[in-house]
This record gives sequence, structure tokens and C-alpha cells, in this order.
Amino acid sequence: MAQVSASSHKRPRKLWWLFGFILFALFALLQMPASWLLEKYAPNNPYVQHVSGNLWQGSAIWQLPLSAKPLTGAANWSWQPWQLFLGKLGAEVDITTEQTRLNGQIKLGTSAWQIDDMSGKIAPETLASVVDWQLPNTPIQVNAVSLKRQTGSDSDSNKKSSGFSEAEGQLTWVGGEVGYPSGGKVFYITMPAMRAELSTEQKNDKNLLHVNLLNNQDKRLGDLYVDGDNMLDVSLTQRLLENMPEYKGQAPQDTPVVSVRQPLLAGLGTR
Repeated sequence: MAQVSASSHKRPRKLWWLFGFILFALFALLQMPASWLLEKYAPNNPYVQHVSGNLWQGSAIWQLPLSAKPLTGAANWSWQPWQLFLGKLGAEVDITTEQTRLNGQIKLGTSAWQIDDMSGKIAPETLASVVDWQLPNTPIQVNAVSLKRQTGSDSDSNKKSSGFSEAEGQLTWVGGEVGYPSGGKVFYITMPAMRAELSTEQKNDKNLLHVNLLNNQDKRLGDLYVDGDNMLDVSLTQRLLENMPEYKGQAPQDTPVVSVRQPLLAGLGTR
């Protein structure tokens, strides 16, 4: 009986040692420098610079060469360990550039990434770095935006198509006069106050992000669609184009009169 009792006391002790080793390994991983991890898994990344901190908490300077003047900002993150129980890596992030401020959660899974509860504002200076237009000095407000995008996995028994599987939230803008160059001439349009409602839609077996543009009276101004190949489809209605002094078209107000298809962030280059 004494031998049985002694062996029963040793087994739990071994389990505690194993549990302690796993905790030690986890915390050692979390304390690894974030700069080392970036260099190992994303070497020569032209968009991320000056990384500090570790996997648990850190910051980085990022840069996107969208135009002649690159868009530069900072990102801070704080790891959310409970996301591991859902099979994801998750972090609370703060993104800043000039007067732009965004805060939310980013989660990475084996076949998808998602953004949850992203809120803040996008400053007009940031917008001017993305498009070469004359823009009003008014920010875009980002209100509880959530997106989930499947990266896709090919299997005979389980095939997931890439694209956006979830989307909600809205963007709001008070508008103002916009001047955009085309054919050597600048065209002006007075953009009304509007909001963009986010949702998902399936077309031609593709899961699309749908951005529905509405005015303050909930009247349709246009639609934006983004597919899994990062192609952007823009459709603008007669109601919106009536705000352009030089536009002379005649059609019912809900009729799409302008349709454009182009790569999303077409100005993004590499160094």
C-alpha cells in the first residue's frame, strides 16, 4: 500500500512540471522581440519599419508608397491571449497617421483574417495621400466596422471560396466640394452628407464586400464592391451626379450612370 501511495503522489508532480514548462515556453515566446519575428517571417518588408516591443505588446512605424509622398504612420498592439482558445491570434491595435486615429481588434486564423469593432476617424490629409483630388477639410468617421475575409482553402471535401464572409458597421462623411482631375481638366462636384453601410453580398459565386452609399434621406447615391481578388467596382447614380454643375445627364435618380472597375489601392507600389 505504501508503494502505491508513493507513486500516486509522483504522477501529479510530473503533470505540474509539464504544465509549468508549457507556461514558461509560452511566456518566453511572448517576450521574443517583435523585430526578430518580423525579420524571420517577413524579411525585407518595405512597409514596416522601426519595430519595438515583443509579441505581447509593441509598436511599429509603417509606410505605404501610395503617391509621390508616402503615407507614414504608427501602430501599437496589445495581445489578447484568450483568442487562442478560438484558434486565432488576436490583438487590440491603435493605428495613427497625421490626424487619423483608428482603434479596434485584428484577428488572424488559419484560413481567414478579421477586423472587429474598428472605430475612429480618417483625416482629410490621409485621404489626400490616397487620391490625387481636391478634397474638403472634413474627416470620415469610422463607426464600429467589422470585416471577415476568407483566404480560401482547396480541398475535395471542403472548398471555401476566398472573399468577404462578414461585414457590418458604417462610415459617415459630411461631404463638401471635391475636385478630381480627368483628361487634363478638373471637374467639381459638391458631395452631399452621406454614410456608407457595410455588408456582404454573393455574386457569380464570389463573396463580395458591399458598401452602400446613402444620403441623409436614405436615398441611394451609389455602390462599391470589393472582391477576393482586390478588385473594386464603383457604381454611381444619377442622384449623386446631379451635384456636378457640368453634368447634363437625364435619367431616373436611382439609375447607375457611372461604372468603373479597377484594382483596389491601384496606386500602391513597391520599393
